[in-house]
Amino acid sequence: MTVWDDLVGQEKVSEQLAAAARDADALVTAAAADAPPPEASKMTHAWLFTGPPGAGVTQTARAFAAALQCVSPDRALGGAPGCGFCDGCHTALVGTHADVTTVVAVGTQILADDMRDTVRKSFTSPANGRWQIILVEDAERLNEKSANAVLKAVEEPAPRTVWLLCAPSIEDVLPTIRSRCRHLNLRTPSVEAVADMLVRREGIEPDVAAAAARATQGHIDRARRLATDPAARRRREAVLKLPLRVEEIGGALKAAQELVDAATEDAKQLGEEMDAKETEELKAALGAAQGGRLPRAPRAS
Repeated sequence: MTVWDDLVGQEKVSEQLAAAARDADALVTAAAADAPPPEASKMTHAWLFTGPPGAGVTQTARAFAAALQCVSPDRALGGAPGCGFCDGCHTALVGTHADVTTVVAVGTQILADDMRDTVRKSFTSPANGRWQIILVEDAERLNEKSANAVLKAVEEPAPRTVWLLCAPSIEDVLPTIRSRCRHLNLRTPSVEAVADMLVRREGIEPDVAAAAARATQGHIDRARRLATDPAARRRREAVLKLPLRVEEIGGALKAAQELVDAATEDAKQLGEEMDAKETEELKAALGAAQGGRLPRAPRAS
């Protein structure tokens, strides 16, 4: 199972990124051997990923980051980077790789202060990995100052630095930045592709997978949640039946309250799931195995 297998309905984009990852591997290998770089490389220093909600834009960028950091020995035998199992792939995918920096907006904007250290790091050589990778999940939220900082870094990048910018559409990114990036536009996955993913990756029954994919109109994360969470399916069914019970003002008010309660319960459960995921990622970053204890701090002497 490679890093590309989770990119649902994005076969063309996957092929382009896999080809770029192969050329990127050849560039690093040539540099290590003090050999001339290969000609006509498909690799470049800045990429812009766009696509509608649920298309997997950030997931695609992270899969590419994993392929660039892949250290599988199969590469030396002609295998494509992005095995999905080596230390480089795994740590890049879970967000703990030392040479993959992720920038996420806190609030409505990414401020210049939040980007200063990241831009500085982009000019350094990789510490352990093959590339220094900066992944900006919300590039559309760069304000004027932070965007100018990114522009300077993209205009004159370090030799082994790659910028991966994610945004809903190309128009959401400043023209001066997007003109220096290779643009890849993702499409909304088909219902069939999402349903097939749910069956293969999540072990969902085909009829449940198809219903979830249709209900969420190709939104991967929502389809996965609806298919794997019986409580979410029950809440959705109850909400869909509300209009049939409304015959008067009192019924309308009761139905409105039930909608609020369902949304509140859904948000609470989603928040708890995100907290659990972030806790496990923090444990992994600190070197604790899943479900294990965090390392004990050394005793002061």
